[in-house]
Amino acid sequence: MREYVDFGSGYQPSSRDKAENMMQLIEKWLGNSVSKTILKFCTARCKCGRRIELALKKYVGEDVNLCWRCKIAYNFVKIILDNILSKLKIERDKIMQNLKDSMWRKGLSSVLEGIAKYGPQKPFTAYAPFLVVWNFTNACNLRCKHCYQDASKPAFDELTTQEALKAVDKMAEAGVAYIAMSGGEPLVRKDFFEVASRIKDNELAFSLATNGTLLTKENVRKLVELNCLFIQISLDGATPEVHNSFRGGESFERTIQGIMNAIESGITVGVATTITKHNIDEAFKIIDLAERLGVDIFMHYNFIPTGRGKDIVELDLSPEEREYLLTRMASEIYKRDLSLLSTAPQYSRVCSQYSTFSLTHFDTFSKENKDVGFLAEFVGGCGTGRLYCGLQPNGDIIPCVFIPIVVGNIKSDDFLDIWHNSEVFRKIRDRKSFEGCGTCKYVNICGGCRARAFGYYGDLQAPDPGCIINKKYWEELKLEKIELVMQAY
Repeated sequence: MREYVDFGSGYQPSSRDKAENMMQLIEKWLGNSVSKTILKFCTARCKCGRRIELALKKYVGEDVNLCWRCKIAYNFVKIILDNILSKLKIERDKIMQNLKDSMWRKGLSSVLEGIAKYGPQKPFTAYAPFLVVWNFTNACNLRCKHCYQDASKPAFDELTTQEALKAVDKMAEAGVAYIAMSGGEPLVRKDFFEVASRIKDNELAFSLATNGTLLTKENVRKLVELNCLFIQISLDGATPEVHNSFRGGESFERTIQGIMNAIESGITVGVATTITKHNIDEAFKIIDLAERLGVDIFMHYNFIPTGRGKDIVELDLSPEEREYLLTRMASEIYKRDLSLLSTAPQYSRVCSQYSTFSLTHFDTFSKENKDVGFLAEFVGGCGTGRLYCGLQPNGDIIPCVFIPIVVGNIKSDDFLDIWHNSEVFRKIRDRKSFEGCGTCKYVNICGGCRARAFGYYGDLQAPDPGCIINKKYWEELKLEKIELVMQAY
């Protein structure tokens, strides 16, 4: 959640400032070859398991079996962590509490392994995806006009229950920390809770993205029992007329009831809205409604011309409309009782101008000045191909659920080999080669949306035409469309 800072009485350092200081210490520490060698040794994979994660487990007092190499690694890790905590004056109890959380521990392990492999890059590439967004099924009980998955009926080749369980095991073994279950509508599959239970057994965090119509009290209770971290519910209008016209059917009331059922359970709840010309006039009415209901997070989803979204491309926001939306959201961050987030990477740039920063679209943190600093560039806005990837219902691995490029399949391919060596991922990570975005001063904290670049140009390194800085590309697209119409006559 957000941290409030009283600028009038002087800047109060937040935990995220300490995180930035920690990363700066790590970057400085890696400045010599001895330190790099120690880190590589500590982050090596061993027959005991994932060496760095085992060391962190032992650091918080868990009983783990270590070989002599892992014991040496643990001693190094203990010395390093004790030294960092001492220099930053961080509350030890709080850090120990975080390290006991499996998602936090796995995430930190992947950060350190990534630094050992790639160095302290800006933006950073994790050793394994921190997050995998899993389109669990192509089945859905609604038919939304903007659906990136073109979901309706189950795909003929969807993973069987046993294959899905093995996929969870593979992701856990690779070092994934968090699986976001999406679709289609994940709750349509009868084995959803069996697979979710396997995720819990592997000590992975998981969340659910749903249209909310199947969030009965019983299903919410099961999600709570399985330690579901977060439920994100799609809501595309503040009124039944607008929501239903976009999503099909009479779903509005059932979605609202699903939101209420989730809120009553105490779980963290988010409302997700894909904003287009169809509903931009209702955007802040939706935020108002979510706030009244007691929702924790509002997430603006950037429109992507893929799936059924290609059929309504004319509803995409102009650069001016997107800038207005993101600017107003950023200006209201501290006025609201819920977090205001966006999947548009430009939100990082806009928030930096309001002395805030959107951290991988999950959180915001305050800054004393408009320089977002080392941590902002380290996280790097959109994490596609660096911090997360997508998984299709049949096991195909894709860079992002909005980028339908298959780079492998989890049933037959080595998950980490794909992550490290895919040419597609390499292109996404090479921000300096992005047309338009590569020379922008915000390239490290934004980089543009690669899904929009691919959707409009069929090229991952093309411009994101929705950014106000890249407005000329949007104008060129409009001219091309007019020319095509003229040629038709």
